[in-house]
Amino acid sequence: MYFKKCTLLIGLLFSTSLCYSQDVEKLEKKAQKYFYAEELLEAAAVYEQILAIDSENRTASYRMVICNALLDPRNSTMDDLLQYKSTQGKRDKFYYYWLGRAYFHQNQFKKASESWKKFLALDKYKSSVIISETQFFIDWAERAEVHHSLSENYEIDQLPEPVNSISTEYSPVFFSESNELLFLSDKGNEDQEEPFQVYHTIRSGGSWSEPTALKHFGRFEEKNANIEVVNESSKIYLYRGDKKGSLYSSHNNDGKWSKPETLSREVSDSRLESHFFINEQENTILFAHRKKGKSADLDIFVSRLDGSSNNWSKPELFSEAITTELDEDYPYLTDDGNTIYFSSKGFGSIGGYDVFKSEYDAPTNSWSVPISLGYPTNSIGHDIQFKINSNSNSGYFVSDRLSALGSFDIYFFHESNKIFLTGTIVDGNGLPAEDAEIHFYPSRSTGLEIKTMTDQEGKYEVHVGSEDNLKVEIFFHDELVHGERIQTPESEVKTMRKNFAIDQEKKLLVERNDYHDPTYTDLDNIGSKFRPSNKALLSNLYFGFGKVELATSELPKLEPLLLVMKENPDLKVEIAGHTDNIGDGKANLRISVLRARAVAKYLTDHGIPKTRVVAKGYGYAIPMASNDQEREGREFNRRIEVLVLE
Repeated sequence: MYFKKCTLLIGLLFSTSLCYSQDVEKLEKKAQKYFYAEELLEAAAVYEQILAIDSENRTASYRMVICNALLDPRNSTMDDLLQYKSTQGKRDKFYYYWLGRAYFHQNQFKKASESWKKFLALDKYKSSVIISETQFFIDWAERAEVHHSLSENYEIDQLPEPVNSISTEYSPVFFSESNELLFLSDKGNEDQEEPFQVYHTIRSGGSWSEPTALKHFGRFEEKNANIEVVNESSKIYLYRGDKKGSLYSSHNNDGKWSKPETLSREVSDSRLESHFFINEQENTILFAHRKKGKSADLDIFVSRLDGSSNNWSKPELFSEAITTELDEDYPYLTDDGNTIYFSSKGFGSIGGYDVFKSEYDAPTNSWSVPISLGYPTNSIGHDIQFKINSNSNSGYFVSDRLSALGSFDIYFFHESNKIFLTGTIVDGNGLPAEDAEIHFYPSRSTGLEIKTMTDQEGKYEVHVGSEDNLKVEIFFHDELVHGERIQTPESEVKTMRKNFAIDQEKKLLVERNDYHDPTYTDLDNIGSKFRPSNKALLSNLYFGFGKVELATSELPKLEPLLLVMKENPDLKVEIAGHTDNIGDGKANLRISVLRARAVAKYLTDHGIPKTRVVAKGYGYAIPMASNDQEREGREFNRRIEVLVLE
């Protein structure tokens, strides 16, 4: 009886274990499909399910770290991914690709570029798609590295809580000598369809008051989240998307804002869209407009008020000089009308939207070629809604850069005197620390981090603010090895030299590339840029002996291939037929060709263009196993392969 109970218990445990194993296997396949389609949010959710069942699942843990590094770089550290360097760094040939992506999101552009170059240097199969993309990423990282090294004479301060929050803050407008601020935010209204409201805050003694919602302005959709203030007349202008889009204004009387009233129909019907600007004289409106039928290509238009008729002119393109095939948006015109600031995805933008400026030349009646405001105003994120005050040395903008608390935060920028800081870093033996990474954090400028790296002689150079107490951190081979604070001199001093000695001896990292490529890629991933090889196997596809027609019962086995071809419309493949060596060589070659054609015909009969499918036969010329025995020999050689051509 005891033996029977034990046997039953062992059987139940085995059955449960098998069930768990099957569940995990199904989830792993589902997660991998999401992961390699770069649907990382969905992949992360499935990997969480896997880890809930099997907390020791190494693949799930590793890919979960990648998902977090790319989905939430603000709350991720490189240490999480670097811990896999000695394991997955040798097993997964895509490790350095993902490492580069993670470094880039952390603004570590040189290391991102180096990681991607390591990935490309691997003597392993890589799809043409991922090779091309990685080369693009390297170029982007190298441009971003140069961009960040040429810091302009500005410092930025990220407005503290309670202004910025984990919610989204947009459209800052200031008045009363920059001591009062209006902005839009979705604070505490995440469950509403139109969550954005206008908030008001006052600065006193260096801090901002708790923002209060001005509810009578109503609620706004995110795409309409934009307000403008005209100080001269104490008016606020705002845009609503109702009634085909209308511009409203409100007056400030003794600190109270009136109920918004729509402007004249000429303005409301002028194709005015949400991200508008109105000047202090209230006679010029700039706004972004998208050409009909286009999903991209926002351009900046202008409408002017005719003083005699009090009518607004028909909108016209502001200037060809500030127009690209990509989006231009968020215009701001200075009081004198001679400089326009705007955000663009073109003109060599480093991020999504970068802030550019163009200046008017009266003699030629033209606008100059736009130039980037550079770092730190621009980042690899979206930098928008730039507004500068009348004396042109400070103002506000909005960004979703790495330091942001929420989706977008408000930043204050101001002029700063820079000094040229140089020096050398040596290791514990007094030898130059090549490729040491040094970070500077200004104490008076929140949200700003300045990075550089040493050359082969351990030398570095960087521009930092004068009269500042800088926190310094030095990383060597991704390990924090030194930290201290340094004081920069007064603005009259233009250069400063500071040497550092780190506390450990220089380590030489020897990396082996022990990667293992499977012979075949899973059919589901044959169209992915992450495919491990360029061929997949149509397994268990049965042809009768000497036959070339597919049995009706076999057709469902081709449906996954058809689905892959439909999901990847640019994919071109070769259907390759192979046989064993039983029989005449010419007959086998003919059979392999006809079998390949049968599979190709199935695809073309179901809508795949003939230009995307090539059928070839190889007879028994390329065996994958011995032909000396049937089982695990000749049966493997009778096969249909799918090879990616493009």
